[in-house]
Amino acid sequence: MTVSKDHLSEETREKILEAARQRFRIYGYNKTTMAEIAKDCDMSAANLYRFYYNKLDIAVTLACACLADEEANLSQTVNTPSKPASERLKDYIFATLYHTYRQSSETPRLIEIVNAVCEERMDLVEQHMNNKVDLLTTLIEAGNDSGEFAVSNPRQAADAILTATTVFDLPMFTPLFSLEKMETKAAVLSELLLKGLLKK
Repeated sequence: MTVSKDHLSEETREKILEAARQRFRIYGYNKTTMAEIAKDCDMSAANLYRFYYNKLDIAVTLACACLADEEANLSQTVNTPSKPASERLKDYIFATLYHTYRQSSETPRLIEIVNAVCEERMDLVEQHMNNKVDLLTTLIEAGNDSGEFAVSNPRQAADAILTATTVFDLPMFTPLFSLEKMETKAAVLSELLLKGLLKK
């Protein structure tokens, strides 16, 4: 059986990403070099640059995969018609919180990657935020359609909810509070938000 060059290239890319992921997790993004990643992959630095332009390119690829994973999970939460919109909103907030805590636990120095991506590729962050506003808008519109919510401007409300829940989406806050305290904050915020959304 002949293995295509494209398949081999994809395998190599995945190998590089996994090596970088482990390096970033243990040593942090800032202290990791392309030469070290190449050594972990048993390849030369010159060969590594054939697959990724620089260290930021690797970080962006990892970040995009992480953001896509969160969006897929949140989309599943939002698009669960068997649940009332109010429950889906609570699930959305908690899913955001748990995603951030899981990522911070798996990559303790995640904030270094976040800072690098925000400094150089803010467009990716903005697109992620827009995608989340889209999901929240869909959720609010579903609540309006079912008669559960009474929101005159769903997208504006969605943007406000995103702003209010940002604390659960940023890894720099995870060291400040225990998961239990953050869960309490998420529960209280959910109740406050629903008071403004529910049909009177």
